[in-house]
Amino acid sequence: MRNRTFILGATVLAVALTGLSAPSFAAKNKLTPEQRAERMIKRLDTSGDSKVSLQELQARISNNFKSFDTNGDDEISRDEIEAKRQVFREARKAWRDARAKTGAERDQAVARLREARPAMLPGMRPRAFARIDADGNGTLSAAEVAAATERIFKRRDRNGDGMIDAADFTRKV
Repeated sequence: MRNRTFILGATVLAVALTGLSAPSFAAKNKLTPEQRAERMIKRLDTSGDSKVSLQELQARISNNFKSFDTNGDDEISRDEIEAKRQVFREARKAWRDARAKTGAERDQAVARLREARPAMLPGMRPRAFARIDADGNGTLSAAEVAAATERIFKRRDRNGDGMIDAADFTRKV
C-alpha cells in the first residue's frame, strides 16, 4: 500500500512539474508580435532610423522581384515562384541532413539554405497571386507587385505618418 502511494505521488508530482514547465519551454521559441515587428523593421530599414519608408520597402521588393524572375522577362510566373520554393525545400532538407555534422559540409548546407531562402514578395501565395495579377495574364509584372506593395504599406502604416515603425504593429485600429 505504501509503495503504491509513493508511486502515485511521484507520478502526480512529475505530471505537475511537466505541466508547469511546458509553457515556459514553448514561450522561449515563440516570438511576440513586437519581436517579429522589430525583426522585420531591422531587415527592411536601410537608413538606420528604426523606421521603414515606402521607398525602402519598394527597393527591397524590387530586388526580391529580380531574384524570382529567373528567365529575365520582367514578369514572374507561378512556375518561377514554385521553382524558388522547391530549391528552398531541397536546401532545407540538405541542411537537416548536415545539421548533426560539423565542419565544411554543415557550413555549406547553411550557406545554401540562406541563399535559397525565398524572399518576401507580394503574390507568393496562390490566392494573393490571383489578386495581384491585375491584368489576369497569369504573371506578375513589376508594376503589379509595386502597386500591391504600396497597398500593403498603407495598410500597415496605421498612424498614416508615411513610415512603418514598431508602434504601427502594436496600435489597434
